[in-house]
Amino acid sequence: MDMQGIYNGSQESTTNALVQEMLDQGLQWGGKRSFVYPKMKKYVFTYKGELAVINLEKSFELWTKAFEFLKKLASEGKTVLFLGTQPAARESLAQAAKEISAPYMTRRWLGGTLTNFQTFRARMQHLKELEEKAASPDFANYTKKEQGDVQHEIDDIKEKFDGLVGMNAMPDALFVFCGKRHRVALAEAERKNIPVVGIFGLEDNPDKAAYPIALNDTSRRSVQFVMQKVKEIYETYRAAAPQQEKEKIESGKTEIATEDKKPARRVAPRVRQAKGTGTA
Repeated sequence: MDMQGIYNGSQESTTNALVQEMLDQGLQWGGKRSFVYPKMKKYVFTYKGELAVINLEKSFELWTKAFEFLKKLASEGKTVLFLGTQPAARESLAQAAKEISAPYMTRRWLGGTLTNFQTFRARMQHLKELEEKAASPDFANYTKKEQGDVQHEIDDIKEKFDGLVGMNAMPDALFVFCGKRHRVALAEAERKNIPVVGIFGLEDNPDKAAYPIALNDTSRRSVQFVMQKVKEIYETYRAAAPQQEKEKIESGKTEIATEDKKPARRVAPRVRQAKGTGTA
């Protein structure tokens, strides 16, 4: 099907290079007509039978607002958590997130990651302690079973928490592909007042993101395209981040903050009175 012909047949052909790139990558495919969320109908350009076609001109407007927000976060050294657990997103999202040293999740979202962050942080601290134990000279004195148990627990935590390992503070924003698939994560972000940038298909509720972008959110090409643009933003604007924040970002891992503890109360030393003396 000639998508350029569809657009040219009903509206002026765009001269915007980004919209043309989106069109070339197939980001205009929006799913079945019957699945279109009511508030997403304004982003439908046309229907081809039962298939909805996204209006990329309107998506470009949404994209501009969202990426201006992303530029601001990158220039300030803020942390963005990238989320995409659909099979088509996993490889591309993980690779791009690693290259910009950003936390990510491509496996099943762990409920409570944001709303019960203290527990998450405790697990990261436990992982750090296990890795220190495995790296210590004394580890050779453990039995093979004990060594295996420690390594198994390390591997299990890393597999479960995926690209969240090393995230020592709440993210400043959540960047998610497909809102319907990640309802729990969006609900947690809302409860913690974490702004969301959403690459949403037409079946999603745009109100679940502060910066929704109506685009194909299920194809591998779509995820690759979006994450490439994200990388370009980071490469350009992160250079302006404060030096302390840049060092934290580029290191990829930071020390896990320990729980705040009350300082020990300082007790004044008791003066022992010598025998035979008295008060005046």
